Amino acid sequence: MAQALTIEPTQEDSALAQIITRELERRHLASDVLFAERKPMVGQLILKAIDPSRSLLTQQDIQRAAITALPEQIERGNLNAVYALYGLSLTRSEERLDFWLETLNQGVGSIDLTDQEELRIRDDETPWVGDLTELKDLWRRQMENQAISLLLADRSEEETYQALIRRYKSQKNRIEQTRPDDIFAGVINAYASAYDPHTSYLPPADSETFNINMSLSLQGIGAVLQSEDEFTKVVNLIPGGPAEMDGRLKPADRILSVAQGSAPFEDVVGWRLDEVVQKIRGPKGSQIRLEVQAGDDAPHREIVLIRDRVQLEEQSAKSEVIEAGPNGEKIGIITIPTFYSDFTAKQAGDPNYRSTTRDVKQLLEELSEQEIEGVVVDLRNNGGGSLQEAYELFGLFIPRGPVVQIQSAGGRTDVRGDRDPSISWEGPMSVLVNRLSASASEIFAGAVQDYGRGLVIGSQTFGKGTVQALLPVNEGQLKLTIAKFYRISGQSTQHQGVIPDIQFPSAFDPTEIGESALDTALPWDQIRSLRYRPVDTPQARLAQLIDQHQARIATDPDFKALLKRTERALELSSETGISLHLETRIQEREANNQALLHIENMRRESLGLPTAQNISELEAAAKEDDVSRDASLMESARILLDEIQINRRLAGL
Repeated sequence: MAQALTIEPTQEDSALAQIITRELERRHLASDVLFAERKPMVGQLILKAIDPSRSLLTQQDIQRAAITALPEQIERGNLNAVYALYGLSLTRSEERLDFWLETLNQGVGSIDLTDQEELRIRDDETPWVGDLTELKDLWRRQMENQAISLLLADRSEEETYQALIRRYKSQKNRIEQTRPDDIFAGVINAYASAYDPHTSYLPPADSETFNINMSLSLQGIGAVLQSEDEFTKVVNLIPGGPAEMDGRLKPADRILSVAQGSAPFEDVVGWRLDEVVQKIRGPKGSQIRLEVQAGDDAPHREIVLIRDRVQLEEQSAKSEVIEAGPNGEKIGIITIPTFYSDFTAKQAGDPNYRSTTRDVKQLLEELSEQEIEGVVVDLRNNGGGSLQEAYELFGLFIPRGPVVQIQSAGGRTDVRGDRDPSISWEGPMSVLVNRLSASASEIFAGAVQDYGRGLVIGSQTFGKGTVQALLPVNEGQLKLTIAKFYRISGQSTQHQGVIPDIQFPSAFDPTEIGESALDTALPWDQIRSLRYRPVDTPQARLAQLIDQHQARIATDPDFKALLKRTERALELSSETGISLHLETRIQEREANNQALLHIENMRRESLGLPTAQNISELEAAAKEDDVSRDASLMESARILLDEIQINRRLAGL
């Protein structure tokens, strides 16, 4: 039995808790009615922070903890009860690790993977177990699931046992190193998250941790990540970074192990986010190896990357011309990975400083000389960046006018927009977005939709429509939400994002990725509309465009495959339990691989391409596909050509 871990709150902790809760009440955008409604959630948010899979605490523990009293106690600086709850969760974590190690130390064969049992997926809707006896049965099932995951990665039984022993010993060592400021930050961040998910306390202990929390950035490989249960999960990739340019690391991948150069892998399951980042950081030019997995039964993949800084040149907008029509009609594609501006060069007076708007203006001039019919602005996976660049970029497509509204606490609204009457592209255009298009991308796409300047095509965007600021407190800093973005139509981009005029299937589950997937995200709302003059009304042509789109994708091998892959992914993500029978899991994995292989080979046969015999061949063949195999991009270009044919005025005729 693990010894109970007790960490007592200090007087400084008590005073700082009172300061932070008062500052949140004074300064946060949702500090009035909304937080009053959400305050009763604080206790549940604390429970989710310390036991997200509900596998450490019991119903008896919850009843004894007086959860409903915690928010008022924190506001008064009385932290004893909530610290005791955190201490109990840490003690139970050690007890679980001891239970697992005791089982593994009995030797190979001590884990039974022949029973037809199941591990139910556990979240904040799952009932708490009744007592310690039920808890230990859950722990046994969790260990069996972890063992199966390693066995499915082609580990022998002996290798699996030794890997789990190393993992659990490492996790136990980390629990024993828990610091008092870890507990304080956990308590305050759970409290602050009742305001919204982007509000948090940043302790001073680690300036590097502060930077991680601000950007959630794995410096050196260019990835955005977050903690999820025991895992470090990739959220998205930074444009121009080593991971994005390599192409193998994907959103929702879990990082299981990290190795430096040719050194052995070190298991990082159960590690804190900042500890994983420390392992991944390193000098430019050095090699890092990652062992990753897309999900419980997905194969383990090794990815080798060379650390580097993300260069502005690599993030910059790029263009290409594709033939999208039956007679070779050409569409210009402008891909914008992020909204950037070289502020240092601009402030230094460099007349050639780089920015999204400047670069796109040059690209539009070059495309105009190539007899293109229209332009698709590709904002997929663009997580935002400079707000100023978003509205100045839109100014390249309209004479002048408002683009975005920013409303702060107290109701004050600022309007930003384009004051330059010149236009760089008057021809037909559309915007392609997906679930990872966020913030500044949503402002641009929303303006295109509101002005009727073009169609927005793709899947619902992320829904990040809030603005954060840093506030120094006695110890550390407070990052809090102070304003919200609104479209010129008055609709917020928060939570709902931008809904495309023509929607494509999304590869991302909206319950996993996006603002609406975050607990306590601020709601969608609207304010008054501004006066502005729409350029066109493309929505009036939507019915005909959708009919043509549906007829085309019914016979398009690439788009049919995209639909089938998306359906398969959503079907798997909707499962509520995981089998703990090894042979069943092997069969399930093989069935999934065969389903994906069948989908892709049907596509390849329709295109006259050689089929693949297995998943490995499929992955190798995928690297050879060119832009014409990007089903979403090609279809968005064809939709734009349809619109030009329907409304010849768009082509200047």
